[in-house]
Amino acid sequence: MKLLSKLNIIKAFLSAVFTVLLMLTATLSYSQSQKQLIKVGDQLFAEGDYYGASKWYNDALQIDSVYLELKYKYAESLRLYNDYAKAESQYYYIYKKDNGRNFPLAPFWYSTMLKYNGEYNEAKKYFKRSKRLFTKDKKGYHYQKVMQEINSCEEAIKLMKDSLPLDIKNIGNSINTYNSELGATLINDTMLIYSSLRDEKMKDDNEVSDTSQYLVRLFKATKNGELWQQDSKLEEKINEQGFHIANGSIDKKGTTFYYNKCDNSFNCKIYSILFENNTWGEPTEVPNVNQENSTATQPFIAEINNQEVLFFSSNREGGKGEMDIWYSRKINGNFQTPANIGSTINTIEDEITPFYDNKDSSLYFSSNWHYGLGGFDIFKVKTDLIKTQEIENLGYPINTSTNDFYYSIKNNTALITSNRKGSYTKKGETCCNDIYYYEIPDTIKTVFTTLEELNKYLPVRLYFHNDHPNPRTRDTLTDLNYLTTYKGYTRLYNEYKREYAVGLKGEVKEDAFVDIEDLFSSYIDKGASDLEMFTPLLIKELEKGKEITLTIKGFASPLSKSDYNVNLTLRRVSSLINYLSEYENGMLLPYINGTAKNGGKLNFVKVPFGEYQSVKTISDDIDDKRNSVYSPGAALERKIEIIAISVNDSNNVALDGSEIEKLPLLTFKDTILTFSENQLEKRFKIINNGEAPLQIFSAEFCSDGFEIIYPTGEIPVLTPLYITIKRTATSQHYCELTLLTNTIPNVIKKRIIVFE
Repeated sequence: MKLLSKLNIIKAFLSAVFTVLLMLTATLSYSQSQKQLIKVGDQLFAEGDYYGASKWYNDALQIDSVYLELKYKYAESLRLYNDYAKAESQYYYIYKKDNGRNFPLAPFWYSTMLKYNGEYNEAKKYFKRSKRLFTKDKKGYHYQKVMQEINSCEEAIKLMKDSLPLDIKNIGNSINTYNSELGATLINDTMLIYSSLRDEKMKDDNEVSDTSQYLVRLFKATKNGELWQQDSKLEEKINEQGFHIANGSIDKKGTTFYYNKCDNSFNCKIYSILFENNTWGEPTEVPNVNQENSTATQPFIAEINNQEVLFFSSNREGGKGEMDIWYSRKINGNFQTPANIGSTINTIEDEITPFYDNKDSSLYFSSNWHYGLGGFDIFKVKTDLIKTQEIENLGYPINTSTNDFYYSIKNNTALITSNRKGSYTKKGETCCNDIYYYEIPDTIKTVFTTLEELNKYLPVRLYFHNDHPNPRTRDTLTDLNYLTTYKGYTRLYNEYKREYAVGLKGEVKEDAFVDIEDLFSSYIDKGASDLEMFTPLLIKELEKGKEITLTIKGFASPLSKSDYNVNLTLRRVSSLINYLSEYENGMLLPYINGTAKNGGKLNFVKVPFGEYQSVKTISDDIDDKRNSVYSPGAALERKIEIIAISVNDSNNVALDGSEIEKLPLLTFKDTILTFSENQLEKRFKIINNGEAPLQIFSAEFCSDGFEIIYPTGEIPVLTPLYITIKRTATSQHYCELTLLTNTIPNVIKKRIIVFE
């Protein structure tokens, strides 16, 4: 028996050892497998195939998804092949886990991706947070870039409000492919030459099969009626084997064509070739323009004051930054030593793709430094190369939150290269460049009526300190006007910083300071500024004798009981009415009290919400003032909003024909509609908090995988009901629900988040 017992012990021991060895073998195999995947990803990354690298890195992450160095490599590959949405989420993960300690550029790139995704307010906030990582070198690139981008985000918000009435179209899939097309130039009305980076042997998974043959080539297209059709590659003496060939430009006479010949490292030289009677001559290197150990790229030939001038972009010595715009005058048949166009245009970063238009004596170029909407924006500046005026951003939709460059004009057609949404791609919606065009109208500057200008500022959001105005009362009116309460609020700036940072240290404390700075600059100050611009436009409408109704919603944080907060929101609405009554010594008062001689009248619809719509996570603990009073979350709940403007004309009806003075108002209990990862169905509470029956006409989602069940009949005033949203397991983690209703405005959008 003792012998049998010993044998059993030995067997158990050997079994345990064998199990451990199996586990070690599996772990080593797993580890080696991940290392192999990373190795291939690194190789593809080094070769410039960022899409291919991202796939291998992603496979490696399936083995270990918390490996931060691998996460960062994956994020970098996503960014470099322009998948901004995925890159944003990866950089955010690294930023939250690491907080800039080992990956100091992760917060910077997260902020940048927010901007590239058009989330300008969020981008500005996180650029401010990432600033602290670069304060040791305030003359360094990253500190200067962060400061520039903070201002750029503010300008982007303004530019989006002043969008231009242009119909910008993709030139079509005969020219654009799933790869990258760029730098189109019109030779004449029916012939176009453009560049394309494509691998004709590309694998089905969109990885490059042979990087040595993954080259930019010049192609020709011809116009047949209204459609452009790809014709052929240009001749092989131009599309020389083993080189990237790109960036065509033709002179005014249409007889000399300039282009780039670049090696595999994209070191480029400018060449020219005669083009006569549809026949190409022999290519020659342009003398005195190219320079060893630098690149000369994107040539554009123009004529200024009867003299030929060759513009191009270069990183040669003597520049202001990375890539600069340079030019060379042609005198007695010879190009002269190039000159830098100067610091009004050139910056510490990149200025590229020059184009000169003689019609308006303006240089068009792209820059990723000057204030813009995205990465590269297109800019315009009047110049004769002696005097240079101020730079102008061409605005939206010429520019977008992505990259926009290679602007050129021929007659009334403008061409753009962009990786904006709407491009042909299999690698993500902003992966690859396509060629776009639009027809230039006689004037492209938007002319707004005053009412349209008023609506541009909606909603006007005005913010208040806790329990203000007139704290600790149940009055529904106040003698104070909004401007008085705003000035008192701004004097509490340092108090908010101090109280919100109580008990915090180091980086967390600095982030708290940034949050308060952003609260005051992006919300409280902006609200007062919007009101200042809004009021004179309101007066112009009233001076036309119109009867105008403003609908004003009031909100409060959840510190007090509902009935108290309803009265508080009414006091806040009252402060706005007082501001309008006292504006410019009572200029608006006759319209408010109905005594204006021209018949104009200003009415108000007050919708006090109390704390009904306040975010659930906002603290209602009076002893926790840091969160219930001084936090940005609580502060953003304490506001009133001018949400709708109506006038007594043909527009004075809602979508279903009801009178505007009696508005329905759809209110959600939840600010954001959220699901847990495994939750496939959820009910959300709604209420008609207006003065007329509510009707929901339709509901749409921004992506597949969601459906909604909602009341189809009239929803009575103040009657709580529910909508039900169902989702599939494959639904996207972020989506937007758009409801069409009989409210003003008719379209209501709600964000949906599925938490992992």
